[in-house]
Amino acid sequence: MSDPARSPAITIVGAERLAELAALEGVAEAVFGRGRRQPGWFRRKLIREGVEAPLSSLAVAHEQIHGYALLGRSPSLGMIARGAGIGVVPRSRGRGLGRALLEHTLVRARASGCDAIEFLAEPARVGWYLAQDFALLDEQLTLLARGTGEAGATLAAGAEPPARAQALWSWIPEVWERTPPSERAFTEIGGARMWLSREGRAWLVHRCELDDPAALGPCLTALRSRLAPTTPLLLYPCPAASAWTDGLLRTGFEAAQRSFVVRRELG
Repeated sequence: MSDPARSPAITIVGAERLAELAALEGVAEAVFGRGRRQPGWFRRKLIREGVEAPLSSLAVAHEQIHGYALLGRSPSLGMIARGAGIGVVPRSRGRGLGRALLEHTLVRARASGCDAIEFLAEPARVGWYLAQDFALLDEQLTLLARGTGEAGATLAAGAEPPARAQALWSWIPEVWERTPPSERAFTEIGGARMWLSREGRAWLVHRCELDDPAALGPCLTALRSRLAPTTPLLLYPCPAASAWTDGLLRTGFEAAQRSFVVRRELG
């Protein structure tokens, strides 16, 4: 499928063109920056988010990759595919490649039987997605606090979690399940049951089940006491409009990141 942009040399192709999607790590860092990511972070992302080459697309010219659109599926989402990023390298922006990548990926998702696709959009990108016929579903926060325990304190891998009840917040369950066992933990503190994964130096709480939401603050205080003072503790995805999120923001947590869930139906 030829790119409709001004540079006819760039074409949009299926991501199976690559022998291994992890080879896109350098492209991803050119698009989004390296930051403090650890080596191998991109391979880990692909696995955890269930990215599938037959659903994903590349912008290619003369064997050079100028951008990508990545899509994956998880059983818990049913027939909704979830995007793992759309990006174009800086030198190739302004040519309509992002739109071309998205449309190519939409065609592939529809052909695979998907009913809709979702992406997580940063605030500055929401308008772009809305212009591509996505609808805004939800606003989410990543909350951040620091450990308060002794130097060197950390969490150990916990036992397999019990049967799941209603969660106060929850990421896609498969993300935790696909995380290597050495990088994840399950803990019970007070009345809270928490699923966590190691994210660089930080611990991220993917899911929290709590019988009494009023106990959330004390439970998180206890969790922070098990982490060294330099250890970031992240909570995601927290609904932006909830009483308990507001309560945490008043008691030591801060909003480290804001994102929006956007969806486009494929019917």
